[in-house]
Amino acid sequence: MQLAWTMEMTAGAAPDTDSGETRLIAASLGGDRDAFSELVRLHQSRVFRLAGRFFRGREDIEDAAQDTFLTAWRKLATYRAEAPFPHWLTRVCLNCCYAKLRKQKSGEQALEPLPEPAAPGHDPDAGLEIERLMRHVAPKDRFVLLLLDGEGWSIAEIAERVGWSQVNVKVRAHRARKKLRQLLEQGS
Repeated sequence: MQLAWTMEMTAGAAPDTDSGETRLIAASLGGDRDAFSELVRLHQSRVFRLAGRFFRGREDIEDAAQDTFLTAWRKLATYRAEAPFPHWLTRVCLNCCYAKLRKQKSGEQALEPLPEPAAPGHDPDAGLEIERLMRHVAPKDRFVLLLLDGEGWSIAEIAERVGWSQVNVKVRAHRARKKLRQLLEQGS
C-alpha cells in the first residue's frame, strides 16, 4: 500500500470520534484503502506534530509519519476500541519515533524540543546547551522528558498511551533530569 500525503494539513479537519470514525476503521479492516486514507487525512496533523517533537528535518518527520501510518495499516486489527482511536494511533506514532531514534547513528538528526525563548536576564544560549546535553540522555529517558516537558503530557497520560507503568515513567523522568544535572555540573 502506498500512502501519499504532505505536511500541509487540511484546514479544519478534526478527527471524527463518533460512528464515522468507527465506520472508517471497520471499512479499513475490510481492506478499503480509501477509508484508511480518510483516517490518515483526519489524523495526519496529530501524527506530524508529534513526530515533529522528535525530529527536526522534514524528511525525518515525514518518514516517522509514514512509518506510523504503515504500521497502523498493518496492525489495525490490534485496535480494540478500549480507548479512542487517536490514543491508539498516538502510541503507534510514539513507538515508531522511538524506533527511529534508536536506529539513528548520528545525534545531529535526533530532535530534542526546540529551545524556548529565554526569559529576560537569562543566557539565550542556555536552551541550545540543554538541547546538546539531551543527546547524552538514554533514548527512553529523553523520550519521557520530551512528552512531559515538550508536549505537556501528564505522567498518567504517558503511562496510558505508551503502555508503561506510572512508576516507570516517573523513574525515567527522574533519571533523565539527574543525568542532565550531572552533565551540567561536569560542564560536558
